[in-house]
Amino acid sequence: MRRRYISPEFGKTNVFGTLNMLEESNFFGAKMLEIEDKLSVTNENFVWYEMSSGEQVDAQTESILDPQVLSSAVSKLNNHTITIDPTQTQYTRDNATRWILDINLVGILTDQLYAKIKSARTFEGVRTRATIYNDIRIAVAKYIELNVVNRYKMTKFELYLKYVDLKSQNVLRFNNTWDEKVISAEYEQKKFQTVSDYNDRKLRVIFNQEKPSTQYKLDYFFNVYFEKI
Repeated sequence: MRRRYISPEFGKTNVFGTLNMLEESNFFGAKMLEIEDKLSVTNENFVWYEMSSGEQVDAQTESILDPQVLSSAVSKLNNHTITIDPTQTQYTRDNATRWILDINLVGILTDQLYAKIKSARTFEGVRTRATIYNDIRIAVAKYIELNVVNRYKMTKFELYLKYVDLKSQNVLRFNNTWDEKVISAEYEQKKFQTVSDYNDRKLRVIFNQEKPSTQYKLDYFFNVYFEKI
């Protein structure tokens, strides 16, 4: 009998397109998420509904479940640190304390995009089993990381500071409070320095406390603005 030399070890198997979350272009083009030209991360709250698995399949059924909420203010709180500049003199520390804000821009941007995608039900109908991570939440976050985050850049930063009298309560000294209530033209700070890393994933903001730390502490807040590249 004549041999055909066709190996039986290879076959063709259909797989879910969502197993690969990286959008790859080809000669005929590629599908790509339509994104907003501008993103303002202030104190907005996002609400969406989903199954306990994170899947969004039936909006009517999911609407009776507990809502998922993302607060932009909480996202920013979780993605920054504020510390005293250790290189300053004792005089500066007491009379014009220099503070350093280190902000994880990509973390804030990812949270914002994730909440918007979930609120818009962009991945509605995609099941957990159709993702390589076997977790739709991880898959959406990975999609954002691979395809969307690098399409934005930070264009504006706003800092708000409110001086709070210690009233002889020295225990509160340097105990600054994150507070969205200070968003007001009255408290907006214009004197600060910003330094970004080479790929704009992190931002360092340096500013001086204009009233002595021996008498005042700070309530503070910031807003971040992004634009599509």
